[in-house]
Amino acid sequence: MSLVPCFVSLIDEFDKPVLIYVPNESQNEMNEALKYNVFSNISLDYFESPIMNWTSVNSKPLLKSIFQLEGVSVFGMLIKQTGLKIVIGFEQNTLNGGDDELKKIDELFEDVRRIYVRVKCNPLLANGDEISTAKSLERKFDELFISTEVSL
Repeated sequence: MSLVPCFVSLIDEFDKPVLIYVPNESQNEMNEALKYNVFSNISLDYFESPIMNWTSVNSKPLLKSIFQLEGVSVFGMLIKQTGLKIVIGFEQNTLNGGDDELKKIDELFEDVRRIYVRVKCNPLLANGDEISTAKSLERKFDELFISTEVSL
């Protein structure tokens, strides 16, 4: 069984959102999308906190469980070399906290990181074209999460 997140948020080194992606956005209410936007903003406080330097999820030093709110568990990862912050939220009722689940969450973060790097390094995208970058990221995330939902 695969995990499908509620949202995926990419935030650059200047705390500017690159993308807040909500799988199956057309099926979600606008309030849900706004809630995930707020969760992404709240996560910035955690990234700036000294607590972020020493709390981590068991054997995954880069992966942090940053907060749980309104039935959503939010995890974050900071890529220190680039300042990229990846925030992913999951419905709490889909999580059981086992080691296999943490491995799947870590793999999902790695998939998101890889997709981001591939899109940013794509020579066919105009340098600094944020709209093209966001659309490419959304397309790649759709591919990742639609194929994940099919494998459930």
